[in-house]
Amino acid sequence: MSVKENLLKIKEQIGSNNVKIIAVTKYAKWDQIFEACSFGIYDFGESYVQDALEKLSQDYQGQKLENLIRWHFIGRLQKNKAKFIIGRFFLIHSVDSIELAKTINKIAVQKEVTQNILLQVNLTEEPQKGGFNKDDLKKSMKELLSFPNINIQGLMTIGPKTENTDESRKCFLNLKDIKSNLEEEYSISLNELSMGMSNDYKLAIECGSTMIRIGRILFKEE
Repeated sequence: MSVKENLLKIKEQIGSNNVKIIAVTKYAKWDQIFEACSFGIYDFGESYVQDALEKLSQDYQGQKLENLIRWHFIGRLQKNKAKFIIGRFFLIHSVDSIELAKTINKIAVQKEVTQNILLQVNLTEEPQKGGFNKDDLKKSMKELLSFPNINIQGLMTIGPKTENTDESRKCFLNLKDIKSNLEEEYSISLNELSMGMSNDYKLAIECGSTMIRIGRILFKEE
């Protein structure tokens, strides 16, 4: 199937929900990325800094992809590589510690930019996944909000690796509750919930996701 056909199917499943598709380019070919652009997809996600920098330098219809596309960094970000993407990425989904937030803010101050971020929350307690746990996020929130050059737009999580929809639903609804509690306690607006990937995005949308990170089902050719 073409990117267009895959995209039409995904949009049909999204329906009237106000959900943004973040097209994950890890396995995408260049012509597929350009095809997605031609059908109105301008939010793309990258997990690795080196791959991201390569893609930012490419041209599409006479314009640099860096200027045409809203790039989202969705992978685990190492502090020593943060300087390469601050101010160049529209949104960093994976801020998983107070230390990383401090680093991003420091670099953003130096570059005189404000960096949009999401706070990654680990609700499955899987050690291979990054993210604040629920209690640490609550303890850190006041300090996180004090950083002048980061703009916290919402929360992100990675659902459990399971076919048990009850477990996935519990995870997504838990993140939604955390968002509501933080908004109430700190009188802030957290507009984005980045949750749901190729295997669970439909359930994530049901639970309130505003951003889905999908690559495999968008760029598959079979």
